Amino acid sequence: MSTLEDVLQLQQPIKDGGIRNVNFFNGRLLTGKDLSREQQAHREADARLGLAIGDGVAFGLEAARDPDQDRPEAPVLRVRAGLAINRLGHTLRLNADTSVALTRRFDGGEDGGDCQCVFAQCNPLADGVYVAGAGVYVLTIAPARQDEGRAPSNGLDPGNVRCNTDATVEAVQFRLQAINPLRFADLDPSSPLFRNRLAYRCFGIEARDAAAFDPWRVDPPSYGLIDELRPTGLSDCEVPLALVYWTAAGLRFVDTWSVRRRLLEPDALSGFSFQRNPLDPGELSSFAFLARARRLVEAQAMCAQFQQHLADLLAATALPATLRARDHFRYLPPFGVVPLQNLPLRGFGDAAFFQDIARRPLPGSGQQTQFIDSRQIGALQHQALAFSPTDSASGEYLWIYRPWQTVQALSQGRGVQPLLVFACGQMPEMALARFDLARADFANYSSHSLFTVA
Repeated sequence: MSTLEDVLQLQQPIKDGGIRNVNFFNGRLLTGKDLSREQQAHREADARLGLAIGDGVAFGLEAARDPDQDRPEAPVLRVRAGLAINRLGHTLRLNADTSVALTRRFDGGEDGGDCQCVFAQCNPLADGVYVAGAGVYVLTIAPARQDEGRAPSNGLDPGNVRCNTDATVEAVQFRLQAINPLRFADLDPSSPLFRNRLAYRCFGIEARDAAAFDPWRVDPPSYGLIDELRPTGLSDCEVPLALVYWTAAGLRFVDTWSVRRRLLEPDALSGFSFQRNPLDPGELSSFAFLARARRLVEAQAMCAQFQQHLADLLAATALPATLRARDHFRYLPPFGVVPLQNLPLRGFGDAAFFQDIARRPLPGSGQQTQFIDSRQIGALQHQALAFSPTDSASGEYLWIYRPWQTVQALSQGRGVQPLLVFACGQMPEMALARFDLARADFANYSSHSLFTVA
């Protein structure tokens, strides 16, 4: 039981956790230790600012296959310059675009041979020796320190000679963290759905769906593959940049947004509780999921991941006009843009892409198309980010819209790229029934049978 003396008084300083700066004054005898303490105080202050800003990628650091140096037996990625902040508040700056070899050659020993291994200095990477053909990895950026140069010393203390490093460079390094195959044993790597299913395993789609059944008590603060890796090798010093799937045939895909996130500031509402659960007095009931900033950051990542995956499919598919979304996307983000084919511009097929996916308007209904003003697309995306992704196998429908400006330009014979915009079916309809301002030919009607468009 605490006494009055144990209770903190108003305006009483709390020194625990405070930053201790060296007090400089004329006549003080300074040592190297004093200056090191001063440097540490500045690092601590900077780290606290980093913690307030949040962890993630600030800009740049996009990773992709290096087209000039990548080979199946020796994959190489190209990482763009950028800045990230890790969970400890430390900034990680890559100053220039850099090619990163995912294999490392080293001396094999007495036989003089050499072999390839995956970032041998990173431990642990996997259970046992790496075997090409079964590798899913997370590429991360992490801090590193490197001594540089030698500083002159007065020679009075022989110990100074051993530690007369001129500078310590706070640098960065890239690491690979292996994902245990047991974490995705139920997924088929040979399936065209593998990349999408693996990405949404990183988004923690199963945990999010489970929380929907009991949101009063169940809202896990951590979920998804990346959170699962935190206790087993992925440290708080590292910032994930890309998901890499590598087989004996080389890099199969480099998916950045399945693990990459923009800066996520600390959520003051996370864990906010209204009252204790009457069914369990020891448990706090919470509706943190209603305000959790992480949901918005993940929704943005889902949309970016879809667009990157779609672009890779467009580049790799000979006949993209025949491609069906359900063959490659088990889950669709709350918002997306699909370019359509208009030769010589390559794109996907209007009818084929959303085949067997519930949609509005219904194929074969009176009104085949819902138009939207291109100037509404930004607002549509902004609203859609508050909604959940759609399971394409669930039967839930999507809103499908066409920008009327694009349709009008096509009717005039202009060589534009047609497109479809889709959004989660849970959100309100954006294409309201109206004579779209002064454009009756591109309007939405409440009853098609009552109107005839010239």
